[in-house]
Order: sequence, then C-alpha cells, then structure tokens
Amino acid sequence: MNTSGRIVLGVALAATSVLAQERPTPPAFVSEVTVNNVTVDVKVVDAQGVPVSGLRKQDFKILEDGKEQAVTNFLAVTGGQVSASADGSIVGQPEPRQIVLFFDLYELVEPDKRVVLQSIKDQIAGGLPPAETIAVVSYDGALRVHTPPTASVEKLMAALKEVDRLPATGLQRQIKLSAFRTDDMRTGRSYGGYEYRHTQNEEYWNEMRRVVGAVQGAFSAALDRFAVAPGARKVVVLVSPGFPRAENVPIYRTYDFFRDTPASEYRNVGLLERAAQLASELEYTLFALDPSGFSNLDVDASRSRPIGFTDVANVKFWREADRKDNLIQAAHLTGGEAIFTADGGAALADVERLTSAFYSLAFQPEHVGDGKEHKLRVEIAGHPEYKLTHRQSYVDRPAEQREAEQTRAALLTGQTENPLGVELVLDKPSGKFRFGAQKMKIYKIGAELRIPYAHLTMLPRGPVAWGQVQVVVVVTDEKGNLSDLAHQRVPIQVPAEKLEEAKRRGYFTYRMTFETEGGKQSMRIGVDDVLAHTTSAIVADLDL
Repeated sequence: MNTSGRIVLGVALAATSVLAQERPTPPAFVSEVTVNNVTVDVKVVDAQGVPVSGLRKQDFKILEDGKEQAVTNFLAVTGGQVSASADGSIVGQPEPRQIVLFFDLYELVEPDKRVVLQSIKDQIAGGLPPAETIAVVSYDGALRVHTPPTASVEKLMAALKEVDRLPATGLQRQIKLSAFRTDDMRTGRSYGGYEYRHTQNEEYWNEMRRVVGAVQGAFSAALDRFAVAPGARKVVVLVSPGFPRAENVPIYRTYDFFRDTPASEYRNVGLLERAAQLASELEYTLFALDPSGFSNLDVDASRSRPIGFTDVANVKFWREADRKDNLIQAAHLTGGEAIFTADGGAALADVERLTSAFYSLAFQPEHVGDGKEHKLRVEIAGHPEYKLTHRQSYVDRPAEQREAEQTRAALLTGQTENPLGVELVLDKPSGKFRFGAQKMKIYKIGAELRIPYAHLTMLPRGPVAWGQVQVVVVVTDEKGNLSDLAHQRVPIQVPAEKLEEAKRRGYFTYRMTFETEGGKQSMRIGVDDVLAHTTSAIVADLDL
C-alpha cells in the first residue's frame, strides 16, 4: 500500500516546511474521553516580599480569559515540603522539582561562560535539596543533552565538565552589515541620511532575529524533551545574554528619535516570546540568567569618553535595554525572573529558594486542543497587598501537534533508536535550477519511508486491521538553523485476511518530496506508531 506526501524545505535562514496529503478517515474503534487539566503554580508574597503560608483552596480565584474556573486540585508547598494536599499521604514530604539548565553557548562568550559555569559547579558540588533533579543541556549550533534529570552530583559534575570543554561561540555571532558602507564606491555619493540608516537598521534586526531564532528552536526542543515530569515542579534556567554581540550597530542621529516613525525602527523586544510561550504552555517556570553584565562600554571617539548607559539618544542604550527587556519579559510570562549576575551558583540558590514556596492550582476548561491562546489570572480576595506571580497564558495545542513536537525534540536531542525497523530510500537529487533575485540553487529530492508491517501495531476492526503512524520531519543546517516542523498522521488499513501475509512479507510505504537549498544539511525523520507509542528515528546527512 502506498501513500504520498510533500514537504517543502528552505534552510537558508529560517526554513519553512509543509506536508500535504489526502487523509482517509480513520475508523472509530474506541471511545475516547479527553480531559484538559490545566495547572497554575502561584507564588504569593506579602508587602515585604515574605512568602505567605496557610492559604486554603477557597482563598483563591482562578480566571481563564476573564471567566472564573472551578479549582479542581489544590497543593501548598512551604520550604520545599508539601504543607496541604487532598492526598494526606504526601503532606510533610519534599515536593519534587525538576530543573533544566540550558547553556546558550551560541551567544555566550568564553570568559562569561567560564565564570558562570565554575560558580554553578561550586554550588552543585555541595549537594542538591531533597527531591530535586537537574538536567544539563547546551547549544552551540548543535543541541546536546549532557545528562537527563538526575540527583547524582557525580553525573552532574561530569555533565558540567563536558559543557566546560565546549567553546562558547558568541564572538562568531557578531552581526556584520553589508549596508555598513556610507558611500557609493562608483559615484562617491554619501548615503548618511535617514533612508540609509533605516535600511541598515532593518538588516541588523533581521540578522538578530535569525541568531536568536536558532537559540529559540534548540531551547524549545529541550523543553519538549523533558516536559513529561508527573508531579514535579518544572523549572528551566536559561543561561544566556539574550542577544549576540554586535560588531556593527546601526548609526542614528539624535533627530531620528523624534521622527514620525515607529519605535520598532530602533527597538526590538519580544524576540524570546515564542520560547517563553512554549515554556508557559508546558508548565515550566523560566529563570533567565545573564552573566554578561553591561556590554555598553564602547568608547565614543567623537566625545573621547565612554558612552553613558543613560544616553537615550544613543542606539547602544536601546540595544542594551532591549537585550535585558527580552530576558525580563520572557521570564515574567512564565512567572519567573531574570537574574543579571555572573555568580551562577548564587543564582541557582535563588531559583531553589524562589520555587520552594508556592501554591499549585488546577482547573478543567471546556475546550480541548483548540489551538488558541488563553490568558490566566489568579486572585485572592481581601488582600490587595499580596503580590501573586504565575504564568500568564498558555496555548491549548491539539494533541497531534504536541506529540509531533515531542518527537521533534527527541530527534534534535540525539534519539537514534529504530525499533520499527524503518528504512529511508532517497532518490537522486533532481530539478536543479536558479530561483529568485539571489539566484539560489534549489534541489528537489524524492524520499520513501518503508515501515515493516511486522513491527506495526494493527488492531482488528470488522473486515480490516487498522493502525496509524505519524511522520515528523525537521532539517538542520551547518549554521544551526532549523526548518519549521512538518508532521502528518497517516491511517493504515489492511484487509484482515491479508494481515498475517503483510507481516511476513510486506511494508507500508510513505513517499514525500522536499525542496531545499544547497549546502550541508541533516534531515531527521521520526516515525511514531501512534497505537503503541513507539518512535523510530532516521537521520540522513546531505551535502548538496
């Protein structure tokens, strides 16, 4: 039996991908009831910043999109121990916490990495609090899981040693502008006016988005990789400066800031919002740890003195403000904080303290997988002096998409097992042609996945045996760019009387075609047996 699909990939900067296929309607052979349970962890402090204890379920009101919801579950944690729960057997027990330490070696520079890493080593060497586990992940263009969540100090120290061996490559991310020249070499005409500066600014921020986007893709995959942590408070610490260093910063004149132009001409905030939204959706509390300090220490030759950090007419002021605002806003979206220090050990201790006292509330909204963003608000009546911190929103993604994203995370974090025995057959690249103003070379490649029926779960349903696979495709290039996620569920039907023969002799075929720019790329394909919850990974390295 054959099935065909199409995937279009462009991996020059941020690749796009599309899968399209006519899908047969799967037979309904089971009755499913899906309950959407949404958990919100809330930190409550008084006017002096002291955690408030002793609150009860009835003291809280939780609203989704402004509509009050019934609180179905309630848990109170004080000093790292459960102080109130419907399950009396866990009261007095340590509350499990899972921390993901993500080192952004893509943007960090080596001196900053060494200082923050050494202080984190010193902190962890003293041992972890009860019921706490830590995972260590890094990204320098390649995503590496150095250790999954563990409470073993020995394993964590070995993982941090591996991070120490990897160079921080932030200096390689300096933004160089093709439009940085201020004159036309042929005519000698100067282009120092506003239009020139506008063009330069646009190029600068596009490159900034590309670099930060590569980090976001890896960070999102790490979150998905460890999202399943039943009963644990999930925390992620992003060790990153938030922005790459810049060799060339767009030039502005004071009067540019008083033109009738939008602030986005010289400001760019919210670059980490996509990663923060995913963290919030997966119930992580995000703490951003920036060890870089102030990068606004350049000398202005026209003044023969350092540029003042409060010089609002200087673009470097806005760039530094944006860099910190991005980290602050991302953390706040999840109920976390941004911490600006090179003392990573002290920061980790702060994270442990800030997450050791909280209330966990849950509710069950009417919608399930509607794909929409929903706003959250928690209130305590009669105490306006209390400050409540919690995640602000989440996206209720369809189960199929969430499962595809988890498969992508497994592919990007090194899963190589192939229990389904899937074979990938690639056609010879064809259809090479030039395209667009930049005359890019595009290659078209056909691919076929062969999945043995003997390894698939097939359930009887009247005259047919029925199963289902989900195909997930993602491509990375040598610069660390990721394609968009391409995924599709494909029902499989075989006449019941031919199932045993199919298992002995046959395989299910899934065909697809993808188009891509030339260069070195890694195509990673995940095939999920949906009924058995088994995933196979196939990797093909291309040099076109």
